[in-house]
Amino acid sequence: MTLQSARFNTSSTLRGAAINSPPLRSGARGRAVHLVQFALIDAGHAMPRSIGGSMSPDGIYGTETANAVRAYQTSKGLTADGEVGRNTMAALDAQFRRPSHTVHAHFRSISLTNVPFEQSLRNAQTVYGQYGIDFRYAEGQSLLLTPAQEALFDRIDQQCNWNISSGEYDQLHNLGPPCPANHVKVYFVNRMRGVLGCGGHKPGRPAATVAKEAWRWDMGHEVGHVLLTSSFVPVHHAHPRNLMNAFPADNATIKILTLAQVRKMRSHPCCAGP
Repeated sequence: MTLQSARFNTSSTLRGAAINSPPLRSGARGRAVHLVQFALIDAGHAMPRSIGGSMSPDGIYGTETANAVRAYQTSKGLTADGEVGRNTMAALDAQFRRPSHTVHAHFRSISLTNVPFEQSLRNAQTVYGQYGIDFRYAEGQSLLLTPAQEALFDRIDQQCNWNISSGEYDQLHNLGPPCPANHVKVYFVNRMRGVLGCGGHKPGRPAATVAKEAWRWDMGHEVGHVLLTSSFVPVHHAHPRNLMNAFPADNATIKILTLAQVRKMRSHPCCAGP
């Protein structure tokens, strides 16, 4: 079978499990296990031991995960063997085929970026889609600036803070047409002082800013700050694969989020539920 859910279809391991080549079973570790654990938790199967650690859930297919798989299989009328193979993946894929939440992003560009806009969008869609969040491109515009604005915004020198009430960021975020209050604007600029992105914005006007030299996951990272808000700690996550790591060691690996991060993001007004 071909996996349809964005929660699972970016994992080659889970695509293999969907055709029993091989099933996911006890002893396995990694992102595929993490995604199955997350889906099981969303399906109502508590896993208190597995949500500890830096990946949260931990991506370790131990006794608790096997028991949760058996409970899920029983609830679906499947053979309760504790392994995630063709039938179990089919049930999970069907249950989570549709996203549970949606983020609408409006692009505003005053500079081309080293990572093409389309790639930044696909990367964000991949990460958020793993957790049932549809990261949706609403629309985008290239902004025409006056010579004075071009000089002002060639480099954003203002310090990135959570709450923006004045200065260059405030002026930047006023550019372009408005969007609904529960949507997020993403501004692509040439340079920023000391950072490659900023999730700071005026209260009630959610926006993120991304520099030309930003890494491939940075747009999703900065929108993550918008959704997590200033109240969430830690601001940056230590795990190298976490989207909210400030200095990721591996730019190629698909990023993950923790249970606490996803729950906070899903509660934000810009992350609309069904």
